[in-house]
Amino acid sequence: MAAEKLQQLLSELQQQGAVVSSDLRDALEVALGKLPLVSQREFDIQAAKLARAEEKLARLEEQLNMLETQLNREN
Repeated sequence: MAAEKLQQLLSELQQQGAVVSSDLRDALEVALGKLPLVSQREFDIQAAKLARAEEKLARLEEQLNMLETQLNREN
């Protein structure tokens, strides 16, 4: 009889564990869904765009410096 009660208790604990696991999984999915996450692919694309923009900015700064130098020489 004690073995049957232990078996029943174990079964109930396993069921409760499954319910808790399911609830935690659902809560985690909701929480992750609210985070501003992007895929690795999108991150890589944006990082490449930023690198190109930084290179272009550096070139434009050099051109601006050259134009300022030329303007100062003419004055």
